[in-house]
Amino acid sequence: MFFQTTYKTGLTALPMTIAASLTPQVATAHEAWLLTPDEITALATAPMPAIFTSSLILGLAAGIGCAGTVAALHFEEFLRPYEKRVAPALKNMGSQIGPAVMRIALAAMLGLAGLGGLPRHGTALWVEPTLLVPDMQLSLVPGWEWVAACQLVMAVLLLVGLMTRITGLGLIGLSILGLPIFGAPFLAYAPHFIAPGLIIALIGGGTFSLDRLLSLHRQATILDPQIIWRLAQILVGAGFVYLAVMYKLTQPTLLIAILQHGDMPTFGLSFALIALIMTGVEIICGILLMTGRLIRPVSLVIIGAISFLALTLGETPLFHTNLYGCMILFALMGRTWSVTNEGPSSYERALA
Repeated sequence: MFFQTTYKTGLTALPMTIAASLTPQVATAHEAWLLTPDEITALATAPMPAIFTSSLILGLAAGIGCAGTVAALHFEEFLRPYEKRVAPALKNMGSQIGPAVMRIALAAMLGLAGLGGLPRHGTALWVEPTLLVPDMQLSLVPGWEWVAACQLVMAVLLLVGLMTRITGLGLIGLSILGLPIFGAPFLAYAPHFIAPGLIIALIGGGTFSLDRLLSLHRQATILDPQIIWRLAQILVGAGFVYLAVMYKLTQPTLLIAILQHGDMPTFGLSFALIALIMTGVEIICGILLMTGRLIRPVSLVIIGAISFLALTLGETPLFHTNLYGCMILFALMGRTWSVTNEGPSSYERALA
């Protein structure tokens, strides 16, 4: 009942949020990774497509989105008995391999960011270390270059699974630190790194980690694990809604530009309409994650969307390994986390 109420409240507040957010913003987020600063400056002053300035069209799109969400919730009831059948196997898989997936995903992103291996478009490879994401270049903020070394240390710890939970807390701290370092633009990224930090602090190193080998894997938290798990899902969902509302709706020319650069197939639709559809899907998926509904299907949809865009636009999937890790775990575990990683895994018992 609580989440149903939250869901309805979110839908009621969404039009007001969109209306309040339709103001010019400095370009950031995904578009800033794939466009040069000069392109962003030019596109930011370009006229918005009519489809994004028409109250009638936006209202119609919101109505269609609400109707689609209601239909999805009815589909959840149909899907529930089938999901219950496979949930135990998925949860077992998630508890066994989930921590390793999350560790490796975060280690890859932290290591590459610290070495300059995830540059924004137009920046040479291995030259500009960044804070987690391509457009947060540490060279632009003198005195914070040491953050690159911190990311490398964290990457190594996660890769071998040593002090995993402490490293997860460190990632949360690093994500929060990004706000005073880079200001408001980092708010677009912080939730999507605080969430995996919470997850890794909750689940630990898992199978084949040094924490497990050295018996440092025991869970020690003062919070209910389910609260942490749900908070991570809420943060990921809120991050998607924030990005869609604050950037895709206010500066659709940037999204349209990267779709055109990538020669994305349009299936007979205009790029403006595709951008609007993508924005709506991102908002709906974000709201469903926040309210704890259709967690597994939504996670699979997001994985598919990220992969499709990466292939279409010619970008590396490594830009989103933090989200891949979260979505894989959400798809396996669903709305709740089952703490079954306290003893040896089935794989370790087989090797014993």
